Amino acid sequence: MPKFTNYHYQLNLRLALFGFFVALFSAGIGLGGGALLVPILMSLFNFDFKKATSTSLSTIIPISLIGSVSHHVFLHGIEHLQYYFIFIPACVLGAIFAGRIVQKRPNSWLKLAFSLFLLIISLRMLKLFDLPSIVYSGLHDILFLNEWLLIVSIGILIGIIAMFLGIGCGLLIVPFFVIIINLNMHEAITLSLTTMFFLTLSATIIRKKLKLLDTIPLKSLFIPALIGAVVGAIISNHLPTLILKKLFGMSLFVIACYYLMHELAVRHKLSVSANNYKKWEKQKL
Repeated sequence: MPKFTNYHYQLNLRLALFGFFVALFSAGIGLGGGALLVPILMSLFNFDFKKATSTSLSTIIPISLIGSVSHHVFLHGIEHLQYYFIFIPACVLGAIFAGRIVQKRPNSWLKLAFSLFLLIISLRMLKLFDLPSIVYSGLHDILFLNEWLLIVSIGILIGIIAMFLGIGCGLLIVPFFVIIINLNMHEAITLSLTTMFFLTLSATIIRKKLKLLDTIPLKSLFIPALIGAVVGAIISNHLPTLILKKLFGMSLFVIACYYLMHELAVRHKLSVSANNYKKWEKQKL
């Protein structure tokens, strides 16, 4: 019994420290932390994907709430309030739609495409490669005649991705509003965190109804995440926009590379297993 108690104490302590630093980093640059939470919970804490994604979405709620409030206080008002009323409901709608078709495991092709997209966006944020501007320049003439149509479409897509992958999608929201809508970095971070609160709250409620939510890890993550979010927001608002862009771009690049290598490794492993099975079948014959 003492060993069991000690093990859980150490696990809770690790979760608490992890929650604090993820929230510190996430609230600082406008990420909900899901892109960090999901892979780390799986690799370091041995969570299965279902448990990791549900825990991630739930943990993002306090991070995004406190981060958003803190950023709103420091910004002293909202300049583009119309985007909140258009984009946030679209994201929630996407999450509700995905909740009706969510499966026990995500579509592997979605994760691979998502990884490649993050890689391209990170290179754009670092000003190393500008494919997004080339692609979006064509969309601009078509969709920007009705800007709300573009924002709603992207919002629904982000809601679907959030539900499937267990992330808040700040790593998609911030680049979209910085590169395409031309908001400054601080405004985009504030909008991202505000959106993620409503998005992850909706996704968590849906997952709880589907009995995909384990509330036990949240007891260790909740308070440290709140503290980390406040500290991260304070630091962020004292950093220049250029530095925030660089930090965001580098973070996206690292996360994209991790996701991409993980997916390729999984595919390679499955391919090897399939080949070995075929050889075994031939040997039987």
